[in-house]
Amino acid sequence: MSSNLISIWNATFDVGMSSIVIPDGCRDLIVKTVGNEKPDWFVSPLFDQSKLVQIEDNSTYSGFRLSPGAELREGEILSYIKRKKLHADEVKEIIDDFIIIENSVKEALGCLACELGSVKQVSVQLGVSVRTLQRLILNKTKRTPGYWLQLARIRKAAKNLSPAADLIDVAEKYGFSDQSHMNREFQRWFGLTPLQLLNTSSVIRQLNGKGYG
Repeated sequence: MSSNLISIWNATFDVGMSSIVIPDGCRDLIVKTVGNEKPDWFVSPLFDQSKLVQIEDNSTYSGFRLSPGAELREGEILSYIKRKKLHADEVKEIIDDFIIIENSVKEALGCLACELGSVKQVSVQLGVSVRTLQRLILNKTKRTPGYWLQLARIRKAAKNLSPAADLIDVAEKYGFSDQSHMNREFQRWFGLTPLQLLNTSSVIRQLNGKGYG
């Protein structure tokens, strides 16, 4: 698998349903097929909050999850797939030709994913000014360094929840000012409280999958 992809996934649904999609810091090239209809290729957005999506009966999805910060030449690859009438297995062989990611962006996002402090601390680690870091990340990802820092923090906190966990301890470990602050951030990013998230199996599965942080 390409180093610019973090996963290739498939899902089949016999019966339609609603599903929550949570922010994971990644974009996906997806093909949806409903029954015998023509495959529909599209690129998912970078989510800032959870979104409820409707899934149709007798539908199949295949997806290529790009590494955080990867830029996909979206118009070109969708046009190429349509012109060549490619199947998902064939797209796997050519997708790398349409992906751009700079090493400086990879490094910066890696530092932001590991840092529970501040954007300033990350800029010091990287040996650049805060303004340089902000300009780089915003230009290449259309999101601020603060977005990536907060996304990594909330995803780490969510992954480390358990029925036995003390929420005050989780909040302190992941840099929230207190439990109320953590609860507000869970609501902001996931639309769920920590306790509600623990009881939402579809969200738990997504958190255990590949994503940022």
